[in-house]
Amino acid sequence: MKTLTIKQPWASLIANGIKDVENRSWKTNYRGEILIHAGLDTVFDGFMPDGSTVGEWLRLNGYDWHYNNVPHGAIIGKANLVDCTINHSSIWAEKSIKTLIDPSGAGFYHKPTYNWVFEDAFLFPEPLLNVRGKLSLWDWHG
Repeated sequence: MKTLTIKQPWASLIANGIKDVENRSWKTNYRGEILIHAGLDTVFDGFMPDGSTVGEWLRLNGYDWHYNNVPHGAIIGKANLVDCTINHSSIWAEKSIKTLIDPSGAGFYHKPTYNWVFEDAFLFPEPLLNVRGKLSLWDWHG
């Protein structure tokens, strides 16, 4: 089954249905169910849509997201990938700036951020532990 490795806490936020967009530097044409793999890394110094750091936002919203409290190196849930676009309306979508080449609005995106849009997220009751992550979309055969 197609699997995507995502750093914590983003992986758990997606699997819990809180975060509906994962931002990537590359696009995919794949649509359908994807397993959410929580990688070994955790991001706490990134920024949330309201401008707070990830760690601040998690604490303010009542989440106990210490590194040891969330699974790492594990498949934790699944979600349906329904779109891959630029400048999605979600608060979680990183926006790309279009470089205009003429007054008509024609232009291009220099190094766009692709917004992978998820629906129907499901957090597994128990994570599938000790699963090694990979880059890109990968197939898990467990």
